[in-house]
Amino acid sequence: MTHPANGRPAITRLLVANRGEIARRIFRTCRELGIETVAVFSDADEGAPHVAEADLAVRLGRPSAYLDADALVAAARRAGADAVHPGYGFLSENAGFARAVIAAGLTWVGPPPEAIAAMGSKIEAKRLMAGAGVPVLPSLTPGTVRAREDAARAQQGEVGAREDAAGARDGEAGAQEDAAGAQEDAGWRYPLLVKASAGGGGRGMRVVRAPGELEAALAAAEREAESAFGDGTVFVEPLLERARHIEVQVLADVHGTVWALGERECSIQRRHQKVVEECPSPAVTPALRERLEAAAVAAATTIGYVGAGTVEFLVKDDTIAFLEMNTRLQVEHPVTELVYGVDLVELQLRVAEGERLPDARPAPRGHAVEVRLYAEDAAHLPQSGVVELFDIPGPVRVDSGVESGTVVSTHYDPMLAKIIGYGGSRTEAIRKLAAALGKARVHGLATNRSLLLDIVRHPAFVAGETHTGFLDEHDFPGPAAPTALEALAAALAMAARNRSAATVQRGLPSGWRNVRSQPQVARFEEIEVRYDPVPEEVTVVSVTPHQVVVEVDGVRRAFAVAHHGGRVHVGDIRLTPLPRLPEPAEHHAPGSLLAPMPGSVLRVEVEQGDAVVKGQVVLALEAMKMEHQIAAPADGVVAAVMVEKGSQVEADAVLAVIEEGEA
Repeated sequence: MTHPANGRPAITRLLVANRGEIARRIFRTCRELGIETVAVFSDADEGAPHVAEADLAVRLGRPSAYLDADALVAAARRAGADAVHPGYGFLSENAGFARAVIAAGLTWVGPPPEAIAAMGSKIEAKRLMAGAGVPVLPSLTPGTVRAREDAARAQQGEVGAREDAAGARDGEAGAQEDAAGAQEDAGWRYPLLVKASAGGGGRGMRVVRAPGELEAALAAAEREAESAFGDGTVFVEPLLERARHIEVQVLADVHGTVWALGERECSIQRRHQKVVEECPSPAVTPALRERLEAAAVAAATTIGYVGAGTVEFLVKDDTIAFLEMNTRLQVEHPVTELVYGVDLVELQLRVAEGERLPDARPAPRGHAVEVRLYAEDAAHLPQSGVVELFDIPGPVRVDSGVESGTVVSTHYDPMLAKIIGYGGSRTEAIRKLAAALGKARVHGLATNRSLLLDIVRHPAFVAGETHTGFLDEHDFPGPAAPTALEALAAALAMAARNRSAATVQRGLPSGWRNVRSQPQVARFEEIEVRYDPVPEEVTVVSVTPHQVVVEVDGVRRAFAVAHHGGRVHVGDIRLTPLPRLPEPAEHHAPGSLLAPMPGSVLRVEVEQGDAVVKGQVVLALEAMKMEHQIAAPADGVVAAVMVEKGSQVEADAVLAVIEEGEA
């Protein structure tokens, strides 16, 4: 089938070379346009929602097969697809994959391979952008940084020697000033940021605040970049602290029209990964927006860009500096869609079919804020397991990769969903988002819901005072402890559930007594509560295993209760009942280092008998595409190492044992 307006092939069946929420997001637009959809899935994804939603689905095999360009092209051919959309992540910014799709006679829903290649190396991208007049930060290779640091140390030593010979008391200060001057003259100074040239998403990035941290940071960044992107090349640039991370959405057609659809602020980040995004930025003035959009259009025009992409900048006061260009759709694209009233996926598809963009771009209206819901524990370590219940209520947009019953594996990024609030004002958007997060119920595994709620309610965020160090600067207490009323609701619902089960089984419910000589107490790991009789100030209105209604001081409140995996959930609060006759706990030797999650042992840095100090890295795990270092909890000696490089471990597996004390 050809497009009636331009004779180019029309898209009738689209394969999405991705998974999770982005695959579902693209399928949604395809359904509205009457385009058939093809999902691909790995052995770890067979039961995933995106597989069920597609018209057709093709198994790829091993979990890493989303990175196999040949397998993806073969899947498209097998399913009779005439186009491929790469989504984001995986091969979405791989010029070789784009070329393979085009060589197979399929429509590539993305920019030209040459544009992808031009922006694929951050080092080369910065050179191109500087040539186009786009402002950039200076950057250095690791070898140059090492050489300049060696020169600074040598100069410091020479000055220090002269001062010592002279016997001057201020010699050390003079040496430090000379060394600092040498660094500044060379165009760099601490703090520095090590970055992967071939990728993004926070992987392969390390902050270096002092010379002694440089070598370890370079080595770690190179390892992570090699693991994540197959390219360990890194570079170094100044760390612009307390800056804002601002990006501009661009969209270009094959006829030379380039749109810049305003900016998104993505400053709130953890480990250089975005957590909260909004459109527009509360700090960008009309004049600054004009400069940012002009720079973004220049960047896209310079490389002959076509399709949807994002040009990212650091902004501090009036200074703007190009970071990178993402040659794909972004995770945070929904905030732009809501503010500008567009469907970016639909526009991608129309551009891929050769259609022209209108000369006049749409005008913005209102404000949108997005948060990323991750499966992670209180220490921000990724989690895997079953999503027993997924319920995000309220007037918000939810782009989700999971639903109730979905299994979250260890093989992929732990993002579960994006939740987006939109309103006529920033205040309205935040209020809607906070309300939805407050009522959200995601059961079965830990999430960062409480952190997201704390952020959007924080006075500094509400005031728009955000920057890339926001999470480091402000204190967030972590998941809230259950209140006495929540614990009471859990205890009453649990007792009702036990009685219901006992009635069916003709047995006695847990805690049943003929004579109530003692109050009934429910003991949870998190809290202990008396539930029979209830506290005097509480009136119980109704109790079922799934809802408890109580009244306190004339105010009635209903609690939704769910029971999953031996836990009781009240709203999104999890309580773990303690057995009346507990089994002996599994015994681990004192000083055992346990795996915080399932993963693969990336490296082991000690041997049995080695002396270690508190905080020293003992080994590293790779899980959910990130490196996690396991450190010694105290000074001591390595009594045992239970794993080796490449070992696959489950959560709570003993990795090594450290005997405290002096070697």
